[in-house]
Amino acid sequence: MSLREHGFALVALDPVPGAVAAGFREAPHRVVRLRMSWTADDDWLFLPVPSYDAPYDVPYDGADRRLEAGLAALLRRTLGGPWLDVHADWLIELYLVRTVAPAGTVVPVRLPGPSAPGGGGFGLVAVAGRTGSGSARARLFGAGRTAPLLEAAPVAGQGLLFDRRTVTHERHELLADPAGPVVQDLLVAHASRPGGPEPALRRRPMLVRGPAGTLITTRPALR
Repeated sequence: MSLREHGFALVALDPVPGAVAAGFREAPHRVVRLRMSWTADDDWLFLPVPSYDAPYDVPYDGADRRLEAGLAALLRRTLGGPWLDVHADWLIELYLVRTVAPAGTVVPVRLPGPSAPGGGGFGLVAVAGRTGSGSARARLFGAGRTAPLLEAAPVAGQGLLFDRRTVTHERHELLADPAGPVVQDLLVAHASRPGGPEPALRRRPMLVRGPAGTLITTRPALR
């Protein structure tokens, strides 16, 4: 199953950092925005994008920074494939979604969609963790299709990565066995190119390795 060939792929996550696991417990349905840029080091750089609609009196503490750093480490390999254009910045919207299904039930999992207009970019829905006795069911659909392009039952540590030009919508369910409830943590990511001329995402300098004590400002390099 290839992203280039089919428009979707089953991917593996790196081990979930402790700060990300704590984020599901302490702030489920939290939204984190990161900028993903290609640097002169031939690597992806992740920087936080401040939320301008957050109350001014809410402090930005170490837990926020640890969560952002943990998400960046988790996504670096998963999103940084050769199919992603290195000539542009990418805005990554991340959602932490925790779902609980009582014993013997099937619960629809409603996920937030991308906020960027046009429906382009890429999506990632990954199982960051699951406790209890149960399983997941995911179906990906294309435009005008009633039959799914893919049906999968991802386990913890697996996710579905898809191109939104191919996959227009998806459906997810959490199935709990009769033996007891199940709790599932989904990491949902939407990657899109910021619109408009020189968006605020580029206002911060990009950090690349240089001589000790120096800061190099650069743009994404060409491969």
